[in-house]
Amino acid sequence: MSSILSMFNMKQEQASGRYLQHSRLWPWLSGMTSIILVTAIWGYSNVVMRQGEGSIAPTVLMWMRFGVAGVLMLPALIRIRLSWKNWTIGLATGFLLGISVLAQCWAMLSIPVDEVAFITALYVVFTPLAMAIIQRTSPSMRMWMAILLSFIGVALLIGKLTLNLHVGAFWALVAAIGLSGQIIFTTYLANTLSSIKLASLQSVGAGLTLTAAVLVQGYFQPSVYHGLFHWTATEWYFIGFLAVMGTVVAVFMQAFGQARISATDAALAFNMEPVWTVVFAWAILRQGMSVVQAVGAVLIVSSLMIVSTPKKGVQ
Repeated sequence: MSSILSMFNMKQEQASGRYLQHSRLWPWLSGMTSIILVTAIWGYSNVVMRQGEGSIAPTVLMWMRFGVAGVLMLPALIRIRLSWKNWTIGLATGFLLGISVLAQCWAMLSIPVDEVAFITALYVVFTPLAMAIIQRTSPSMRMWMAILLSFIGVALLIGKLTLNLHVGAFWALVAAIGLSGQIIFTTYLANTLSSIKLASLQSVGAGLTLTAAVLVQGYFQPSVYHGLFHWTATEWYFIGFLAVMGTVVAVFMQAFGQARISATDAALAFNMEPVWTVVFAWAILRQGMSVVQAVGAVLIVSSLMIVSTPKKGVQ
C-alpha cells in the first residue's frame, strides 16, 4: 500500500513539476516574444526615420514623433505625485532621449542606417562603464574586453573615414552617449514610477526639448517651416508609425515583456535591435554590408553580449 502511495505521490510531484514548468514557460514565452517584437519595431523605426528625413527636416520629424507620443501618453501622468527634483530628473531624461534620437537622425544623413544602429547600440557598453566611473570603481576585465571589441567593430564597420563618415560616426556616438546618460538617470526614478509613467514623462520631456530645437533651427533657417503639416500620406505614415508604434505601443509592449522575463533575458533580447535594422535596411533601402563590415557588426554584437550576460552566480 505504501509503495502504491509513494508511486502515486511521485506521479503527482512529476505532474506538478510539469505544470509548474508549463505555467512558467508561457509567461516567459509571451514576455520574450513581446521584447523581440519591440526590437523589430525599433529596427523598422530606424529605417522609417531614414525614409522620413528624406523629405522632412530631422528636427521636425522627431518633434512630431515625440510631440504626438507625449500627447497620447499624457493621461498616464494625471495625478502623478513627484517632487520638483524628480520632475526635473524625469524631464532631463526626456531631454537626453530627444537629443539622442535627433543625433541618430543626423548620423543617418552621412552613413547607412544599419551602421548607425550598431554604433548607437554601444550605449549597452557605455552605460556600465559610466557607472563604474561615477562609482569610482575599476572596470572589470570583461568590460575592457567589450570596449576593445566594440571599438574594433566600429572601425571595421565604418572603414575608411572620409569627412562625411567622420561626421556620421560622431553623431552616432553622441546618440550612444546620450542614451547611456538617459538610462543612468532613469534608474534613479525606477523605484518611484512605473515604467509606463516614466516613459510618458520622458516622452513629454523629449517633446519639449525638440520643440525648442525646432524653434531655434527655425530662427536661423526659416525654410525648416516650409510645408509644415502639409505632408503627403506617406510622410504622415512615417510620423504616425514613429509616434504610435515606435514610441507608445513599444513602451507598453516593453513594460509587458519585462514584467515576465528576467532583466538578463531582456538585456540579451534588446541586442536584436541592430540586427532587425540590418534586415529592414536590406529589404527596404537595399543597403548591404561588405564582409569586413559584417565582421565589425559581429564584434559589436559580441561586445553587447559580453556586457549583457551576467557573471557566474549573478541572476
